[in-house]
Amino acid sequence: MTVRNNVSNRDNSNSYRIRERDTLSKIAARNGTTVDALAQLNNIADPNRIRAGTTIQLPSARDGFEGTTANPTQTNVGARQNPGDTFDAGTTAAAGLTSPNASGTNNGYRNIQDLGAFTRGGSNSEAAIVVGTSEGNRRPDGSFTSSYGGHTDPGNAAHNRGSFSYQGTGANTPQQADQIWNRELTNATPRYEAAARAAGLDPNNALLASTYFDLHTQSPRAAQNFINREMPRLAQDPRGVTRDSLIDARVNAYRNDQGVLRAAGFNHSESRLRADQTRRETALVTALDARGYRSGTTQADGVPQGQVPVPTPRPVSENPTVAPTPRPASERPTAAPTPRPASERPATTTNGATPTNLNDTERVAATTDRAAVQTRTPWISQYDASQVERAGDKACFRAATAMARQSGANVTDVTRRIQVATGEGPNGITVDRQAAERGRNYIDQQLAAGKPVVVGVNHKSTANVGNADGITDHFVVITGRGVDQQGRTYYTFNDPATRNQSRGADTNPNNRFYVDENTGGLTRPGPRTGYVVGRQFDVSMIRPNA
Repeated sequence: MTVRNNVSNRDNSNSYRIRERDTLSKIAARNGTTVDALAQLNNIADPNRIRAGTTIQLPSARDGFEGTTANPTQTNVGARQNPGDTFDAGTTAAAGLTSPNASGTNNGYRNIQDLGAFTRGGSNSEAAIVVGTSEGNRRPDGSFTSSYGGHTDPGNAAHNRGSFSYQGTGANTPQQADQIWNRELTNATPRYEAAARAAGLDPNNALLASTYFDLHTQSPRAAQNFINREMPRLAQDPRGVTRDSLIDARVNAYRNDQGVLRAAGFNHSESRLRADQTRRETALVTALDARGYRSGTTQADGVPQGQVPVPTPRPVSENPTVAPTPRPASERPTAAPTPRPASERPATTTNGATPTNLNDTERVAATTDRAAVQTRTPWISQYDASQVERAGDKACFRAATAMARQSGANVTDVTRRIQVATGEGPNGITVDRQAAERGRNYIDQQLAAGKPVVVGVNHKSTANVGNADGITDHFVVITGRGVDQQGRTYYTFNDPATRNQSRGADTNPNNRFYVDENTGGLTRPGPRTGYVVGRQFDVSMIRPNA
């Protein structure tokens, strides 16, 4: 689901306007970052001297192309059903691109003898400390910053916790979050190792491996472009695998195969993206140097160079459980719902923004009467981390826009929406008939042009303060229009709120909107409770294409 940013001094470009009595340390604390990161990103020579009314940039934006996946155990970032799509990982395979002229990885950093050991140890793993330093949640000596226990992401207002700024499910503490993401990095390591060797690079090089782990934490899709496309180029780079060449590779990893920069979280601005990637790579270098990974240095614990020990976990009593620092109510984004006790939760539901039966494998028979006007729109589950950034309960809009993109439709900003619903109550929404008619006409026009349309729907009586209208609960994609045997016009749609394609795809005869004669709006009849894929859907907004 989309999340509305409620911080009044922050705009959609991830900037912040300095207010009277602000200090850089206060701004950093409110936005889950550090004074050093803000100063470096904004070229502030003296962090103690800032001027009210000045606009500064906030680091590590996480909307759009980048972000931590919510269900890492399901991640398969190498899967690409539509190679070359704007937001997909690049298609240039690393295999077969080795060269006798490869520059190798002789960059002053020694090898990590065991990459598996690098990601073991929970919050005390080397990966957690090194990548955590880039994220601003750890220090190179392994200590924790105030944001480690929990903070609000400045890019998408989601709750982050742990060393890796984890936003997904299944973690009630920062230590659990670190364990989950360490496993994700472990699972991603074989793909990275194979690609590095095919490119003629040493996958165990500390700087190269740390860069990949850090980029995978920020954006799994950019990381896939990095190993598919950028590592073979690094092997040919006369500079070698250095900080500067890695920064260039990180920036280029956010380009599609046509070279177009696709970094929505940075407003597709190369200067902003480059500043962020420079900050992150510099933080990695700082952490690796401090931890003795540069050749010719000795670690503080006396381990000779060339031997990276398996981290020894600290006693449980030394692992902090810092609670998120409360922010003023006026600046606080929508709080995450408090989970119900396990005894009250259905075993097969995620109990999140999109209650979903993740064990649903029942085969739904496809409809026999196909729509007369039908776009070629693929179905994508919002739980598919290989195609959806930050996949999970709140990823319906990202999944819907991914479906639209793969059919050649680019969804515009929420400010250009056609707002159909003007209010909601226990019996559903109040519909603006003129807006509903304008919306249907727009949908008809787009379908005739072969493009699907993303629409917001309301399916429950309680307000959803996370979306711009406070009414929309979920997003689906209208894919076609037809007339049934009763002579009623219907609109087919793809619903991302399931892992069961036969239930979510527009071939499901239940995935149809009909025109409500009383209101002029589009509705799918059903109950107001239960799993989302079976509920009543009332179209609340229409998101035009570019």
